[in-house]
Formats: sequence, C-alpha cells, structure tokens
Amino acid sequence: MKGYLVNTVTVMLGSFAGIYFGKKIKDEVTEKVFNVLGFITIFLGIKMTLTGKDIIIIVLSLVIGTLAGSLIDLEVKVSSSLEKLKRSFKKEGKIEGFLIASVLFCVGSMTIIGSIKDGLYNDATLIKIKSVMDGFASFVLSSRYGIPVAFSSLTVLVVQGTITISSGYLAGLSQSFISNLDGVGGIIVLSLGFNLLKIKNIKTLDMLPSLVFLPIFSLWLD
Repeated sequence: MKGYLVNTVTVMLGSFAGIYFGKKIKDEVTEKVFNVLGFITIFLGIKMTLTGKDIIIIVLSLVIGTLAGSLIDLEVKVSSSLEKLKRSFKKEGKIEGFLIASVLFCVGSMTIIGSIKDGLYNDATLIKIKSVMDGFASFVLSSRYGIPVAFSSLTVLVVQGTITISSGYLAGLSQSFISNLDGVGGIIVLSLGFNLLKIKNIKTLDMLPSLVFLPIFSLWLD
C-alpha cells in the first residue's frame, strides 16, 4: 500500500481513538513513544545519507540550499503565515482544529522527502514512520478539538498523494541522481530526528531549497 494511503488511515484511526480515549493517556507515555520515533528517524537519516554517491554535489546542494533558505527566512515566513491563518480562524474552534492538524501533517521536510521516495522508487518507509507519528499526534489533537481533526486525513490524502504520484514521473532520472537525492534528503531527515529528540532545534524547512539546487549541481558536475 502506498505511504499516503497508510498515512491517511493512521490519522483517521488516531483521531477517532483520541476522541474516545485521549484523556486517559499520560503525557510522559506519549513523549516516550516520540523519543523512540526520533531514534528511528535518525537511523533512517543515516542510512539514506550513506547511499549518497557524490559527496561534493551533496555538500554543495545542502550548503547553498540551506544558505538560500536562511537568507529568505523560509521556515520563519512559513510559520508566520500559518500562524496568521490560524489566528484568522481562531473564533471557529472546529475550523482551527482541522487547520492545525492539516498543517502539522502536511507541511514539513518528512512529508516532501518521504513522498518523493515513495513515488520515485516505491520506498514508503519514511512516510510509514511519519504515519505512526501522525497517528499519535492526531490522537492528542482530537482529544482537544474533536472530530474535525479526522477530516485532516483528507488533506493528507490530497497533498501527499499529489506529491507521490507526481514524483513517479521522475523515475527516468539517473541512478546517481537518485542516490544523491537520498544523500541530501538523509541529512534533512537526520536533522528532523535531532528535533524530535530535542537535541538541537534545527530549522529543517530552511534546508529544503537543497532539493532545488541538487539537480542544478548534478547537471553541472555529474
């Protein structure tokens, strides 16, 4: 089963479970589960990074891409825009719950990189790890906001499904480019693991332009 379908189902199941049982789970239990997922994310990031073929292309893409993302304050601008959008719906509690859940599940590095990997070579491992995280997150959110959180599963289906299906058209790319994509994506995933474990607060969205610079440097240096 494609990753975006798994993710859709876990958000839906987590939401309904949270409505009925959310108040009974202690915060420390949830934190322990996310710690385990953080370690798994770091493991996957290292595994992906080690498949990178050309270290020069990977380093240039990450350095220039992160520099570009930092110069335009990509993460700050995205966060600010989403916060304004959330405030505009503040008076509508139900809409706010749907919006918060949709943003949490669909805006982020793991969504983009995981969906690309799923579409490119049918590797849904990263998205399935994200699905577990989203299942627990929807459990917590729905205990507060109720049924509207479950409808965010439709957002997951549309957004991640679109990225996954679109990525399938890139299957004709060279194996070296795909390996380097794993190398760049692996570093970003690794930083996500650090964030989950609260080792260091890394602005991973600022690193996403690296995926834009990767094909440029690949054509130039490969």
